[in-house]
Amino acid sequence: MTDKEIYELLLSEETLDNIELTDDDGKIFELEQLGIIPLHGVVYAIMNLVKIEGVEVKEEDQGLVMLELDYDEESDEYFVSTIEDDDLFDEVLSEFEKLPESKK
Repeated sequence: MTDKEIYELLLSEETLDNIELTDDDGKIFELEQLGIIPLHGVVYAIMNLVKIEGVEVKEEDQGLVMLELDYDEESDEYFVSTIEDDDLFDEVLSEFEKLPESKK
């Protein structure tokens, strides 16, 4: 999936389909959508890792993945990146946990 496809899928209110990301080594990860958090002028997607290379991840190996979704109007480019900063990850997760269950 392209960054634009991921961006549009995650921000669509009509679908909660899983997405696939490919890392720099070509490894494919399937992620389940858990929620979207706008914070500091940026949109973050909270995801759960469900498959690696088509193989279901064991429950004890599952973990949250956070994606930053950004769009640059000037260049008409979409950007999707994982959050590596622990403090930012914790801040966004804290905001996510404040949401009522029906919004997640």
